[in-house]
Amino acid sequence: MAGWLAVSSTVTADVGKDTDPKPTPVDIKPLRDKLQVFQDKEGGTYVVYTAIDGTGDATVFYGTGKSLYKQIVTGRSRNGDAWSVATWAPRLAETRPGAVMRKEDGTFIKWCDGKDDAILTELSGDKAKLVLDKYTFLSPALVRRPHLFARDDSGVYYYVDRLAKEYGGKGFRVFIGKKGAMKQLSLVDVASDSAGQVFSTKTGDLRLVRTAGTTEETKPSTKWVKGEKKTELISLDLDVNSPIIFKDLGIYKFMGTLCDDI
Repeated sequence: MAGWLAVSSTVTADVGKDTDPKPTPVDIKPLRDKLQVFQDKEGGTYVVYTAIDGTGDATVFYGTGKSLYKQIVTGRSRNGDAWSVATWAPRLAETRPGAVMRKEDGTFIKWCDGKDDAILTELSGDKAKLVLDKYTFLSPALVRRPHLFARDDSGVYYYVDRLAKEYGGKGFRVFIGKKGAMKQLSLVDVASDSAGQVFSTKTGDLRLVRTAGTTEETKPSTKWVKGEKKTELISLDLDVNSPIIFKDLGIYKFMGTLCDDI
């Protein structure tokens, strides 16, 4: 199970705070001379370092205003003059990435699996300089990551997210409800040890129970406990169900990724 903690303690500091950390400025000076700047007709701006020269890591910034957010790069490829930089796109099915790419015919596109693709125009000279000088470059806009996802037989979903590792990896939040109508519960305590995790709210406990072993019969189980009533939940894979988590549940609005608008 993603985000497993194997310590024996009650971790009250894991309770989510009301205010999440904000994306932080990113210094582009080391890459400035290698950056390419693009825009689409919908107002999107893309600043890209392809790293096709074999030095450093590929980098992509994107935004629809003057704040550009760093994308999580998942891969890159090159075929002659054609290249592609793939980025995390959690709303696309089957864990497909989004991408900024140069096609073999020399055109540039944003690729979102055909759902929100866009033709890009490369900026040069003063227009590119204006973007690099005046726009704000920030770390990824989404500061949270999925931690636990389950549902009951009536289609009620149970979801826990946490802060990304760079922000400490804790600060849990618990949501329960139908798709598009999820409600955040007030989290009063988190217990985490070698046997599992318990997320205690004012209305009940969401329990992730870990049993020793790796067989199907002994895999971790999830329960919702309210008073004397215990409801066995169906655990759902975080990656496979990424489009449900990041789109259908309705929890996340703006994520700052290339393929938000699908």
